[in-house]
Amino acid sequence: MWILKWITKASLSETLTRVIGLKATGQISQSQFQQIDTLHYEVENKLLRLIGSVEKKRDNGTGINRISDEREI
Repeated sequence: MWILKWITKASLSETLTRVIGLKATGQISQSQFQQIDTLHYEVENKLLRLIGSVEKKRDNGTGINRISDEREI
């Protein structure tokens, strides 16, 4: 689980770094940057809450180890 946590957070950070680069080189406007930054902030907060929820369920034994009971064919 911890590996997924760091991979997702790193990917999100890399996205913001790329957007900062686009802004610095004039490829996106300040308005576009603000829109993306706002979405980035929202996604980051939702991701942190999701990670916290999954870790809590793991720690208290109420989590599941798979997404579905159905097997792929």
